Amino acid sequence: MNKKQLSEVIALWKVDKKNYVKIQDIPLTLQQAVIAVEDSRFYHHYGFDVEGILRAALVNLQTGSIAEGGSTITQQLVRNLFLTQERSMMRKAEEIVLAIDMEMRYSKEEILEMYLNTVYFGSGTYGVGQASRGYFGKAPSQLTLAESAMLAGLPNAPSAYSPNSSPALALKRSQVVLDRMVSAKK
Repeated sequence: MNKKQLSEVIALWKVDKKNYVKIQDIPLTLQQAVIAVEDSRFYHHYGFDVEGILRAALVNLQTGSIAEGGSTITQQLVRNLFLTQERSMMRKAEEIVLAIDMEMRYSKEEILEMYLNTVYFGSGTYGVGQASRGYFGKAPSQLTLAESAMLAGLPNAPSAYSPNSSPALALKRSQVVLDRMVSAKK
């Protein structure tokens, strides 16, 4: 898909076009941090991660509830754009089918770019552009490693890890992100 086609598709989706940030303007450290903490096998699957799904199913069986979803970045993007946040087996199956379709249509970089521009970072901010400006008062391209790690930790639980309301928890979560980056050799 060329850039013009991608722009047309983005225009149709629930994306803040004014604050949209191209992948080349998102620091590599932020990209690596998000992948390390959200989907460490991002470059090795085709939209869904069997190992992640099995791990989540085991946790869910142990807890007796749906505590984990095992979603990849692609699945999260599909859910953010096209589906509800409902937790059911039917919605999860639909998410997997749509994620496979998305992986067939877009490159990993395009998927990561779209994800980073649609994910909720808390405090009313969607996308890396709003989050970077809202939390740090700067463009994403100016983020430091520490700021990137803090932002990467937010999608897991934006309210709990907000640097505005819970700075200690935000710092602790950013350390988890940095540890995952080290484990991933990033």
